[in-house]
Amino acid sequence: MLNYLNGELYKVFRRSYTWITLGVVLALEALLVAGWAFTNANGNTVDFYTGAGMLTMMLSVGFYATLFTGDMVFAGQYKFGTMKNEVSFGIPRSRIYLGKLLAETILALLACVVMLGFYLALCWIFLLHNPETDAAVFPILRYCLTAALPLWLGCQALSCLCFFLFKSDIAATFACVGVVIVVPTALDLFSLLFEGPVGTVLRQIYNLWPTTLLGQASKVAGDPSLLLTALAVGAVWLVGFTALGLWRFSRREIH
Repeated sequence: MLNYLNGELYKVFRRSYTWITLGVVLALEALLVAGWAFTNANGNTVDFYTGAGMLTMMLSVGFYATLFTGDMVFAGQYKFGTMKNEVSFGIPRSRIYLGKLLAETILALLACVVMLGFYLALCWIFLLHNPETDAAVFPILRYCLTAALPLWLGCQALSCLCFFLFKSDIAATFACVGVVIVVPTALDLFSLLFEGPVGTVLRQIYNLWPTTLLGQASKVAGDPSLLLTALAVGAVWLVGFTALGLWRFSRREIH
């Protein structure tokens, strides 16, 4: 497994797609902070608390980022026929699946550290400071990131499943977005349309969806119950989608 994982990481870090995507995101972060710094030079008062606090509203981007990391590692293997080569070579399917999932997860975590660190460093250097508000924003960020991490990992497992399940990368992308975004929207709508036990169950499922939980994190910062719920939901998604992916891939005909 270690050799296979090393091989996957070697390939993904040599792809220009990986570095171009990272560069574009960092450039957009720099542009955002530069815009605030420019307005500050012209009489505005955007401080570090405001800039860093924006992260709590942008954490949902992490769900979509799992599609990019999944695509970077999977690299269109059905399209280019390389998956058949790996299976024909005798590599166990479980090793292929778990190796790619681990590579996606490692890539996602490293990219997260770089992107968040770069953004916060820019905010610290170029935005205004107030000692009291500066100190107040870090516990909020720590809480929201702690809640987001298991939910992102659960979504990464979903992304990996979709790329293995569908031969078309476009279909995989739409399927993943549908589960993450469309399903909770439908649950929210139908919970309002149906009364009684059905509506109650739909509302409870909606409240436990990763996007819903993450949207509530900044509003209840400091509440340990949401962290525990996020950890449990993320674990269920991670284990559940991984188990489903292993089962389906083990029975798939590779042409």
